Amino acid sequence: MSDIKLPKQIVDRIEARWSARHAAKRGAIVDRRLEQLRAHRNNIQRYRRLLRTQLTELERSFIERRLTEELSAMKTVAEDMPPLITQEQLLPRGVARAQEARL
Repeated sequence: MSDIKLPKQIVDRIEARWSARHAAKRGAIVDRRLEQLRAHRNNIQRYRRLLRTQLTELERSFIERRLTEELSAMKTVAEDMPPLITQEQLLPRGVARAQEARL
């Protein structure tokens, strides 16, 4: 397969299509994880709101257990999520340039 010689414009088009597809997949994964985080956040807010109401001991223990489960699920999703920005984007421009100069 490596013996095949293609014109540069064909290779460029193939690479552009390949990278566009992979970028779209990566974006879809991030979108799905952000949606999961929103769902967990909404559930946590709802459980906390319910805990401020009058509940029986059984209801309170159930909601506290669900709240704990939602918090751990949210933590798991957040840990598995790829970084949305790089470390350099977090630093002020002068600090990033100073670090580059040291390297």
